[in-house]
Amino acid sequence: MPFYHVRQTYRDLQRVRQILNTLIKHGFGYVVERLNLQGYIPLGQRLFRIPKREAVPRNVAEQFKLVFEELGPTFIKFGQILSLRRDILSEEFVKELEKLQDNVPPFPVEHSRQEILSQFGKPVENLFASFDEKPLAAASIGQVHRAQLLDGRNVVVKIQRPGIKQIVETDLNILMNLAKLLERYMPEARLYDPVGMVEEFAKSIRRELDFRIEGRSADKFRELFKGSRTIFVPEVIWDLSGPRVLTIEYKVGKKVTEVVGDIQYRHDLAKRFNESYLIQIFEHGFFHADPHPGNIFFLGDGRICFHDFGIMGHMDDEMVDHLSNLFLAFMDKDAARMIDVYLEVGIITGDVDMRSLKRDIGDFLERYYGIPLKEFSFAEFMEGLIAIGRRHQIKAPTELLLFGKTFMTVESVVRVLDPDFNLVENIRPYTQVLLRKRLFEPSRIYRDIMKGGMEINNILRNLPHDLRNILRRLKEGRIELDVKHDKLEDLELHIDKASNRLSFSLIIAAIIVGSSIIMQTQMGPLILGFPVMGVIGYLVAGFLGLWLVWAILRSGRL
Repeated sequence: MPFYHVRQTYRDLQRVRQILNTLIKHGFGYVVERLNLQGYIPLGQRLFRIPKREAVPRNVAEQFKLVFEELGPTFIKFGQILSLRRDILSEEFVKELEKLQDNVPPFPVEHSRQEILSQFGKPVENLFASFDEKPLAAASIGQVHRAQLLDGRNVVVKIQRPGIKQIVETDLNILMNLAKLLERYMPEARLYDPVGMVEEFAKSIRRELDFRIEGRSADKFRELFKGSRTIFVPEVIWDLSGPRVLTIEYKVGKKVTEVVGDIQYRHDLAKRFNESYLIQIFEHGFFHADPHPGNIFFLGDGRICFHDFGIMGHMDDEMVDHLSNLFLAFMDKDAARMIDVYLEVGIITGDVDMRSLKRDIGDFLERYYGIPLKEFSFAEFMEGLIAIGRRHQIKAPTELLLFGKTFMTVESVVRVLDPDFNLVENIRPYTQVLLRKRLFEPSRIYRDIMKGGMEINNILRNLPHDLRNILRRLKEGRIELDVKHDKLEDLELHIDKASNRLSFSLIIAAIIVGSSIIMQTQMGPLILGFPVMGVIGYLVAGFLGLWLVWAILRSGRL
């Protein structure tokens, strides 16, 4: 069986069948067939529901989204992660996947009370002055209740959904096996690295299932902006937090859609919010990556309050430098510099036609000539750049994609506050100052020199040992040459199918020959003057023959 790593319990096999049936329902039966998973589908469905290989569904992006939507929390989360991958998915698929929402009903408050008792050994009444039984919000991983501590502070308590960890682990196991089968039977899928994507998603969702990690992210964010007059970060109440429960201070403010005031006031808020992200990204390399209106509040003292630290972005100094250079090259309309930076940042998965890449980036820059700076859209800039990379098989690092999606949301919040806000005027001076600081900062120069020196030292120190290993392998004839044939797996699959059909045909022929001999001998009980065993043999051979013909016709390869 292809799912050799799946625990062979009835529930797990039922889940596999549910996933495959959902794929068939939305027009992806040809994928099930190519992955050789028909054995998991009941015979009746195999004969009548799995379409021909060529039958691709209409509105394929929408159907793709509906598959994730129907399969529940794990797949919805996976779809949301995939929506970041503008470097490998077309804009049509990205737009559909971005519609995925955790629209799940809340679980009973009794489960919340039981989880708190299990975590801390005390009932809710002994830990909180009040606990709102109606959830403030519910999602696939958990739900949030408002509460008040014994000292009077207002908090929110995030509690993990019962049984979600087991559900996620089962689905991750199945997803990993599907990814491996995609790479084995659909070589064209290797460009997208399905196994790598599932591994990255598994790491992400497992982190999300441990609420302590979110709490530590909030603590780090709070420490970075300690004493800030611009940003407020709520405090984690560690005495009432654990792997499945997170208690954090709750501040009430105005959502971006609730802000009222004159033009200057709204402009100042937009500038403060935008600059808060420039500080997070370009100074700290650690940013809140989910700034939708439900997670951002404007307090009465003018500070910006962030909630929900489950998704945080990380960028090292090198990536921040690349990002600054990329933006400045764009502003200077320097196509050559943009290409150099983009190739340094991206992961090249194929042969790059430099002339074509330069032409595409030149055309991309041409669109922005003569456009007023205040009309510049960072979202369009990132989308265009990533689309060029996808066309030339250059994959963007995950942190860059997360930054792009985050800043698109930041831009939309800024535009709500002040539609005429000039993003470029706000970003360009900041990146220029940052680059000058990094280029001429003594500690940075010293660190770069030390890092380069250590790398050279490691190369020189390991060179004799590496050369000795190469020479020894040459003498022993153990140098291996890895030859890859992209279409070999398809050929193997076709040969396997052809041999199976041939074997099936021989079995049918043997049954017919055996039945004919029995008919001639008149052995055994008779029916209407013919031997029963011979009649049964003919019927079985006829049924198997029709089944074989139907399978050949359905495959479209008569």
